Amino acid sequence: MAISDILVPKPRCPWQAVLYAFLTDRSPAGVLNRSLAILALFTIATAWVSDLFFWPDEHWQVVEFLGFKLGITPVAELPWEFASRVRAWMQPFLYWLIAKPLIAAGLTDMFQVMFVLRLATGALSFAAIAAFARLFQSDLTRTDEKFAFARMLPFMGFLPYLAVRTASETAAMAFFTLGLVVAVKAVRAEAWRSMAGAGALCALAFETRYQSALLTGGLLLWLIAVARARKELIGAFVAGGLAVVAAALLIDRWGYGVWTFPVWNYFDIVLWHGLAARVSGAQPFYAFFYLLPANIFAPLVAFSLIALIVACLRNPTHYVTWPVALFFLAHCFLFAHKEERFLFPLAILATAFPVLAFSPGPERAFAFFGKAWGWRKSFPARFVGWSAAAAMLFCAVYPFGIRPHMPLAKYIAHHFPNGLAVYTFEDAVFADYPIYRPPHYTSARLTGTPALTARLARGPVYLLAETPTLAPGLLPAGVKAEVLYSEYPFGRDPKLAASGTRWICTYADLRRHSFVHPPRLAWMTLYKLTRGGANTAQPSPCLPKWNVRLDF
Repeated sequence: MAISDILVPKPRCPWQAVLYAFLTDRSPAGVLNRSLAILALFTIATAWVSDLFFWPDEHWQVVEFLGFKLGITPVAELPWEFASRVRAWMQPFLYWLIAKPLIAAGLTDMFQVMFVLRLATGALSFAAIAAFARLFQSDLTRTDEKFAFARMLPFMGFLPYLAVRTASETAAMAFFTLGLVVAVKAVRAEAWRSMAGAGALCALAFETRYQSALLTGGLLLWLIAVARARKELIGAFVAGGLAVVAAALLIDRWGYGVWTFPVWNYFDIVLWHGLAARVSGAQPFYAFFYLLPANIFAPLVAFSLIALIVACLRNPTHYVTWPVALFFLAHCFLFAHKEERFLFPLAILATAFPVLAFSPGPERAFAFFGKAWGWRKSFPARFVGWSAAAAMLFCAVYPFGIRPHMPLAKYIAHHFPNGLAVYTFEDAVFADYPIYRPPHYTSARLTGTPALTARLARGPVYLLAETPTLAPGLLPAGVKAEVLYSEYPFGRDPKLAASGTRWICTYADLRRHSFVHPPRLAWMTLYKLTRGGANTAQPSPCLPKWNVRLDF
């Protein structure tokens, strides 16, 4: 008996018949549909849980720009990119079209509004994933390739996490992938209207992330050199793109309040004058090979990087190769500053890399790479796939991130809606995020234990620390410390809180002594300090080097 017979018995009504057919279809298309359904479920779950950001730009250059147009974020708290007018307003504008009616209808909790925006972003990304997967599978000539591609798709575990990011990289990924799919279909059908739509989608990718122009350039070269598209089709593609760029000028005028051309400002300030490299540092051309795998999807990402190179070498005329190769090589050799997120726009196209790299199809060059095709069911291959699936499940149930402190911001917004005054001994003061910050929220740094003693004389003190434990000797005698909230999942358990601090200390040592220097790890913890009573907070078993200043 098949599992479908257990889950859905013999159909007795139309919807059961549809579900039964969906579960029992053993064709490559049927397997692909079930794989897409799995990704859709994980994307929805991740959108609900993942109320944080992978990189600060995802929040400050998109969400806080939106907050400014919603009348929440003061202009003084916007990043320098606003004053320099180097960021396009297309993505904040598209989010504004969704958020403004929600707020007008009475949805004032910005965390709920952002969930809707993540869900909308996930829906757009999923549409791009499904469209590309169906196109790519239909172009495969071998049945084993079709099945292998469909079965591997749910194990591309980074897709749901990236799909719901409110980042420019995610928007560019979705828009360009859709543009590529439409362009390939349009050139085959010689449909100029569809080709104009493809150009518009690629321009939307450009207006959300300028570097995606390299992807569009690669696609355009493929259309001309390989697909031999007629001049009328190329003209339609360019016209569709220019129409969106013209509309973007109006949107940028709406965002900045003055006429400006952000792409030129970005090129002049960030690229031509090298601001990114001077501020954030320059990396060697091979940096992506150690930057990208530095996450919980490490085995899959490392394999995908290898597959990317092999796929491009073996498929010089494929529509995936030209955009990917131009984009990847330019980021390796032309841009001095590199970050792992710069390659995120390739995430959906990366689903094609394993088949293109290692399938023994006769149409592919360097046939000896095809010998690896038989290893796809080996233990190493299964380890890569299941480790990625486990990481995907983790990201769908836990808001994982080492950079932001959105969980703390959410706790403060929901438990102190009228405001809160917090203090800290840390070097960095948590100022909260303007779009989520409750009114009358303040934060300040204490210079030492005497300052804390003086503040306690006026009433309870809310203290923030970057660890779920407090340094020994930090608190005056006779002060009770109660853990109200900790980003460390076990931070409120006295027996397990110290383990979180040990993790941070280990991470700090790794960061100091290894050649890779990932961002700091911190689990923000909010304590309520009151005079009188025993200190119930756990003492720190160690002190990370960057954490508490020992001047108290």
